[in-house]
Amino acid sequence: MALSPEQYRALKMIADGGQNGCTEHALAAQGFEINMVASLIRDGLATVWPQRIRVGRGVIDVARIGITDGGRQVLAN
Repeated sequence: MALSPEQYRALKMIADGGQNGCTEHALAAQGFEINMVASLIRDGLATVWPQRIRVGRGVIDVARIGITDGGRQVLAN
């Protein structure tokens, strides 16, 4: 599977996040559009799961994006 340079860079950032992956906000802060990240998820290269994070006295819901085995294989080639 051929990735665009932007997709490759996003997938690399997700992989560098280790088991915790990256939040959708961290990816957006690096300029990655949600539609492009969603395409990585649809293609089976990344996965998403919800997480609640305590911020001060409140709690916010975020989406964490992690790499799949398929994503690791793409980066290895």
